[in-house]
Amino acid sequence: AERHITIIPEIEMPAHSEEVLAAYPEMSCSGEPYKNAEFCIGNEKTFEFLENVLTEVMELFPSEYIHIGGDEANKNPWKACPKCQQRMKDEGLKDVDELQSYAIHRMEVFLNKHGRKLLGWDEIMQGGLAPNATVMSWRGEEGGLKAVRSGHRAVMTPAEFFYLDYYQDAPISQPEAIGGYVPLEKVYSYDPVKADFTPEEKALVYGVQANQWAEYISTDEQYEYMMYPRLLAVAEVGWSEPERKDFADFRNRALVAVDWMTANGYHPFPLKDEVGHRPESREPIEHLALGKPVTYNAPFNETYKAAGDKSLTDGLRGDWTYSDGRWQGFISRNRLDVTIDLGEETQIGSIGADFMQAAGPEVFLPAEVIISVSNDGQKFKRLKREKHKVSREPGFAFANHTWKGKTKARYVRVQARSGKELGGWIFTDEIVVLPPAAGK
Repeated sequence: AERHITIIPEIEMPAHSEEVLAAYPEMSCSGEPYKNAEFCIGNEKTFEFLENVLTEVMELFPSEYIHIGGDEANKNPWKACPKCQQRMKDEGLKDVDELQSYAIHRMEVFLNKHGRKLLGWDEIMQGGLAPNATVMSWRGEEGGLKAVRSGHRAVMTPAEFFYLDYYQDAPISQPEAIGGYVPLEKVYSYDPVKADFTPEEKALVYGVQANQWAEYISTDEQYEYMMYPRLLAVAEVGWSEPERKDFADFRNRALVAVDWMTANGYHPFPLKDEVGHRPESREPIEHLALGKPVTYNAPFNETYKAAGDKSLTDGLRGDWTYSDGRWQGFISRNRLDVTIDLGEETQIGSIGADFMQAAGPEVFLPAEVIISVSNDGQKFKRLKREKHKVSREPGFAFANHTWKGKTKARYVRVQARSGKELGGWIFTDEIVVLPPAAGK
């Protein structure tokens, strides 16, 4: 209080509760330890336990808000649980989303009776938002925007802008992190208040929040390194009018702040040494397959679809993270298998693609790459087949696989397969086809 800081505790429910259910398995749907991470909502003992915990928490923390989590629940156990199904029948709930909403509503009523307000991650909107709840929007902006437009307060904390456990510079130059790429400029660019908001809606945007999860942070020094100077950008986003923001000016001030922190024993990221965006991502590339139609013999994954069926020939190559909207992800059995129609027989000097590895989230370089061509789209001539040993060692890597030579063809086929031992994802961003002179 003397520093004008309010600490808001988060007590996670109904999911992320493995440790509780290991000690009290009777509050899980299975009744056994280590089987479920979600409380059994059909069990009245669950609510008795949660209310007792919240009572103790409220005695320790005088904050107006209590955060109850609400994110990433696996609802499948509730579908098979007799107690949960009976609860749904008794309460007239049509699905498990409404069952979760029922649990959140009960917690809100309990907190409100004690003069507190409920705060939760944007999944608390599933099945219907509790009447007085405030939404913390982390899976992008949509949850927060929807909450505001329905008259609820929101705290904006979209992962793509405000997850400070993501890499802040080129992963090849940084300590291992959980993934992503959120440089200082990206953090500073965020605007939580939309231009089409009414004055009343603007007032419901309660603020912004940065998140720094610690799975890959083992020391206080690394914690500071990941936090600063990006936390300074979060603060400026929170208090600045968009029209008054100037990143060049802010970066100069951040450089001064970093020097001061370093001189005073802190451990910020050395901003003056920033590598910046992946060089390949900075300018579009012209090549023979640009804008040409792509046939997916194996599908891309909808979660990482990038620009859909135009992505691999749009001339745009990806940045340092597979979630940047340019890298396309493949997880089906055959992983990457695409055919590009150049429209007519064309002189070709090289065919290639970049691939990424981030072992933590199981994104791996391909164990095998096959490049083939055809004039009729039916019979293909194999130009190159490479096999590689792929490591599971932690860290980040990029690899280019390119055939070079001279051939004439209308159709280009590129296949990339995972190793049987590792499996995982394969990501690529562009299939680049160049004429003979450029392909030398």
